[in-house]
Order: sequence, then C-alpha cells, then structure tokens
Amino acid sequence: MNTDYGWGGSLFRTRNDMLDAIAEAWATAWGHASPAETQRNFDEATDAELAAEAIAGWGLDCGTGWCGEGEPHMTQYGYDATDLAAAFGRVRERLGEAAPAA
Repeated sequence: MNTDYGWGGSLFRTRNDMLDAIAEAWATAWGHASPAETQRNFDEATDAELAAEAIAGWGLDCGTGWCGEGEPHMTQYGYDATDLAAAFGRVRERLGEAAPAA
C-alpha cells in the first residue's frame, strides 16, 4: 500500500482518495452536518467555490499560516484548487447532487 498521501490523521493509497476525503470532510463538516445541511452546501456553491473555501478554511496552502515551518499541504502532495474542485465534483456525484451553474 502506498502511504505517501496523508491528511486528517489518515493515510490514503492515491492522491484522489486523499482529495475526496478532504472534500467530503469539508462538505459534511467531518460527518457532523445533517444530510440537509450537506445538500445545502452543494446547492449554494460550485465545486470551485467549495474548494476555495476548504483551502482557505483549513490553510491547505498556508494562507492562514497553519503550516508553521512546514511545507503547505497542497505543495507537499502536489495538487491545486482545480484538483480539489474535481474532488468536490466526485463527492457531489456520489451523494447524488447536481452542481449549480458557475
């Protein structure tokens, strides 16, 4: 098993698995949001908007300084906002939601 991808205290075999976990955790508030709240998150924002919110909210690019001395998560694992937006799209599809118009 490839353990090169880590986030939220878990290891993932692929980058997409890790990105999907980030997207799902953001959209569902780590599983604490009700199905209606999760649907509202998807209804009110595009995948790109959700990705931008997650990046800023969790400092994945260290925009909030959460990295301290470390490398930004996005740099460390080689992804960008477009990659994370695609993950939100996969999670949205899995949950059966339609994307709002950009």
